[in-house]
This record gives sequence, C-alpha cells and structure tokens, in this order.
Amino acid sequence: MRPWFAMLLLAASLAQASLAVAADEALAGVRSRIEQPDVLRGRFEQEKHLKGFRNPLRSAGTMLLVRESGIAWDTAEPFASSAVLTREKLTSELPDGSRQVLLDAADGPAASATAGLLMALVAGDLDALAERFEIAETLLDDGAWRLELRPREPALKRVFAGFELGGDRHVREVLIEETGGDTTRVRLLDLSSEPATPSPAEVARFD
Repeated sequence: MRPWFAMLLLAASLAQASLAVAADEALAGVRSRIEQPDVLRGRFEQEKHLKGFRNPLRSAGTMLLVRESGIAWDTAEPFASSAVLTREKLTSELPDGSRQVLLDAADGPAASATAGLLMALVAGDLDALAERFEIAETLLDDGAWRLELRPREPALKRVFAGFELGGDRHVREVLIEETGGDTTRVRLLDLSSEPATPSPAEVARFD
C-alpha cells in the first residue's frame, strides 16, 4: 500500500491553481509552538479505514524530511516500497528498482500546487495550509495543539470532508476524512532533527 499522500494526489490534482489570499492570524498559538527544522527523521504508521470493512489497512516504515528538498517515505510493511516527493515530482520505487512518476509539476500549475500541499501537511507549513483551508486552532497542555482543516476549494471539497493535524514541536498525527466515509490516520513517531544537517546520502535521495 502506498503512503497516504498518493490518495491526496488523486484529488488535489483536480484543484484550482489559484489560492486564497492570506494566512489566518488565529494560528498564532501553533506558530509559537511548532518548529521548522531543516531536517526531520522518524517513523510512520498508517491506518486506512474503508467504509463497510471492519479491519483497517495498515502500513509502516520510515520517513525523511529535508525542508529544501522534499520528503522520502520508505514503507517496510506490509511490503517494501519507497516514494520520494520533491517540489518537481512524486516518484515511487519498488523493490525491483523500477520507478514510476506519480506527479510531475511540469504537467501544469495544479500539479505544482499539489506537491506543495503534500509537503505542507507533513512539514506543518501553516502559511501554505491557511491558503487552502479554513483552520480552527485548539491549544492543549504541555505545548500540544490540534488543527481542524476544512477545504476552501470546490475540487477538494468533493473528495475530502476535512483534515485534522495534531502535534507539539512537530506534526505528530494527520487524520484524513473523505466525503465517502473512508478515513486515513498517519502517526509520525520518534521524530528527530539531529543531526541538523542532512548527510550526502540523504541529499542524494532527492536528486
């Protein structure tokens, strides 16, 4: 099973290229708590609940965020695969070494905007998210927070009922609610921004 952003790609590629005007100033609380490290490493666990099915689909693996380059997802369960998202394209790599381009920004403004949206959800880029979603902020104890996001754009509204983000210094959880009743929950675990500089091997993931 591919990471959750493959599903986002399907719908967000339909979205309009034009964005809303400005970020919501009500996000000041989260802005004061969340960090924006150049590098973030950790694990992910994903559960997708399909309407009408009792047992969720699960996948797990590791993730690497290099803010100026992109995000790499290496799925270990239920089978090995890798996906790399940059500002230019989203590619999937299978164990046999074959690659498939799932998204190419050269295809047009909507594809380019999609890449930015995918990165913003994981990186906690509040300015980018506020341009495309109505956002309600809840501040919790011990530096934690939650955000409820409702799409502004009609194309996104047709597919997504909304999103929820939760975290502290970093985004720790993403909940995706589809209009058809399916939900996907992604947990980001064991996150670390040390070492603060990506290694040559990590940088090479995005070449």
